[in-house]
Amino acid sequence: MSRLHRQDARGFTLIEILLVMTLMAAMMGMIYASLNVGIRAWDAGDVRVAQASDWRLVERFMRRELGQIFPTRWRGIVQPYIAFEGTKTTLRYVTALTLDASLQNGAAGGLQWAELTLADGGILQLNRQPFDSAAQNFDALVSPTRDQLSTTPPVPPVRLMDNVTAFEIAYFGAETDITEPTWREEWKDLARLPTLVRIKVETSRGRDAPEMVFALKVGEEAGCLSTNFTRQCGPRPR
Repeated sequence: MSRLHRQDARGFTLIEILLVMTLMAAMMGMIYASLNVGIRAWDAGDVRVAQASDWRLVERFMRRELGQIFPTRWRGIVQPYIAFEGTKTTLRYVTALTLDASLQNGAAGGLQWAELTLADGGILQLNRQPFDSAAQNFDALVSPTRDQLSTTPPVPPVRLMDNVTAFEIAYFGAETDITEPTWREEWKDLARLPTLVRIKVETSRGRDAPEMVFALKVGEEAGCLSTNFTRQCGPRPR
């Protein structure tokens, strides 16, 4: 009996302790790996949710912004072109800001000139300033004179999206009533507005923003005065 008691009191051997510690270390390693994968998936999900939320805000903003485009026409020129100029990377237009939109964006009410462009540093932004009804093109609005800046200082740009690597705009519509509407990379010096505007944005965050397509709500006849004599639509009088 005393011999058996001495064998039971001997405890675990060194090999048994090492085996248990090895198994515990392996289990802790698997638990840590599982937690690490879960944390990474959680962080990636948070990033995607944040990106999707940002893209929805930008889409809502641009839908409201392009929905307020007003087809005013340049004055003092032979052809009554609409003040709308679109290229593959820049969109310039005149918008009739509502009171709510003007208060939110820090701009005065009424007609505003706007430019959607990709600024340095990969920043997609919207530039604004009060529209000059006597202007004949966008030159004076892109580079305002010193007198214009003293009377109407420029409004700070609206920062829409960061980390943008590529930005592309396309326009869908027909130049005349007899031509078929198609997608175009440029829309300028025309007497009508495009039917749709498509915007594509690529970012450096690993995922591209969904393609955004906007329908312009106001027809070109809203910004002109039709005459029975010429059967043409010209600028409205001041």
